[in-house]
Amino acid sequence: MINFYLSNNLKKTEGFWCHTLGLSVYMRQPNAIIFQADEGQIGFLDSPHATPPNYSCISFTFDSKEEIDALYQQHQQIALAPPREHPLSPVYSFFVMDPNGLRVEFQVFI
Repeated sequence: MINFYLSNNLKKTEGFWCHTLGLSVYMRQPNAIIFQADEGQIGFLDSPHATPPNYSCISFTFDSKEEIDALYQQHQQIALAPPREHPLSPVYSFFVMDPNGLRVEFQVFI
């Protein structure tokens, strides 16, 4: 499965998803880029006038709180807040924002 999103800057998008988060490029097309994630692919379509969605969250699931804490240490400078347990669901996670305004979550179910 590939989930597609709009991007107003594919170069910044590639820098974030590849260099910051460590995903690899699955495929390049003239106006799109697709990244390989463990659970599938994430694609971005070039749209110079794209605006951030009202709410969208791309969640990566891990096996332990220790993994989440280690990822937080790695991405602390871009994290929106430290990892925490959520009061409404059994999840421990933290979030970052990609250059397109998409919320990216690193989580473990507890």
